[in-house]
Amino acid sequence: MALGYSIVDRGAAGDLFFRVVDITMDNSYPSGGWAVTPLALGFGSNGVIFGVIPLGGAKAGRLLEWDQVNLKLMVRDASGAANAATPEITTVTQMNNQVLRVLAIGKGQG
Repeated sequence: MALGYSIVDRGAAGDLFFRVVDITMDNSYPSGGWAVTPLALGFGSNGVIFGVIPLGGAKAGRLLEWDQVNLKLMVRDASGAANAATPEITTVTQMNNQVLRVLAIGKGQG
């Protein structure tokens, strides 16, 4: 199964565009995170993503992180030890069918 995307709202601020997007998670989390494309977030196939900000906090007790370099949405397990980096999850069965709302900032029209 693949991630599902539903654009809730669109807007602009100067020369930047924003999208509020509901992303429905699946149960096949790849190491390094789910790849997210500009097209999926409503910026078009030639668009650019500058950032993705999860809205509403953790889902199913997990922390979400945007990997700007690789354009991936990562999930981390908050149960790590004190003073240690929060580890990436290895399975995501608890995230299956969870809907995450994000604020995406970028350029391009889709």
